Amino acid sequence: MKRCIDSVAGWCEVIVVDSFSTDETVHIATGMGAHVIQHTYENHSAQWNWILDRVTIETDWILALDADFIVTPELKKALDTFLNGNDTAYNGFYVKHEYVFWGSRIRFGGIKKYWLRGLRLGYGNADASDLVDFRFNVKGGVQRINAKVIESNEKDSDFSFWVRKQDLFSFRLAVEEEVRRRKLINWEGKKSLFGNTDEKFKSYRDIWMSMPLFIRPWFYFFYRYIIALGFLDGVGGFIYHFQQGLWLRMVVDMKIRQIRKARLSNEFLLTVSREMLTVKSGSLEFMMNYLKDKASVIKEEY
Repeated sequence: MKRCIDSVAGWCEVIVVDSFSTDETVHIATGMGAHVIQHTYENHSAQWNWILDRVTIETDWILALDADFIVTPELKKALDTFLNGNDTAYNGFYVKHEYVFWGSRIRFGGIKKYWLRGLRLGYGNADASDLVDFRFNVKGGVQRINAKVIESNEKDSDFSFWVRKQDLFSFRLAVEEEVRRRKLINWEGKKSLFGNTDEKFKSYRDIWMSMPLFIRPWFYFFYRYIIALGFLDGVGGFIYHFQQGLWLRMVVDMKIRQIRKARLSNEFLLTVSREMLTVKSGSLEFMMNYLKDKASVIKEEY
């Protein structure tokens, strides 16, 4: 977080929304001049929608950053030019996105090249239909800024931390896919194979869900590492594309199969989708026992 705040210090107002963390986040952020607000975390999109609806922001535009983002000087310069132009045709903007993993720049592999991280207040919201990932829906035109934000999480260098994080992520992806397969939620906003980055993403996700389990991860890895030139990203790139493009997707499929074999009711599956972000486990068995215990406590209280 310190690197993130440092990268924008003195350039814009900094508001940090903390979900009642128990580390030094609040102390560090306030010490660096940021305005800190606390709000209980539900999920990424709900947190951002609460910010947009409830937090007083004095500017017309917001740049949405995660704690492990670094805004480059080139991006600040490009945004100064764009925002000072006051072009009312645009209500959002994409910025270049560069991910750093194990010291390697992940430049290839068909990963997200641009990310919509800026919007004019009152003209957008976070997509509440996306249970795991995060994206904004914007009313009106969007611009593409050819300067980058760098995503670099120092904790990812600890491979044990990375694996634990992917275990959580895989369970959440599996639950979300099963919820979508049963048509219990639908995408917000437009989806199109020929639209912007986020509209394409929604279409690709629907195509992915129609592909056979355990086969699709191999196709995906082959596309990322060979066709999309992921092998050019070096050793760190190989580890990233293999782990995130093949291993993670295989684990997701294993957990989808487990969910289907459990024959969960629609109501229970929706409850899992709401509660899965509140626990630090990627285990379906743990989640089922957790929810049963929680229901028993509620029943006893009432």
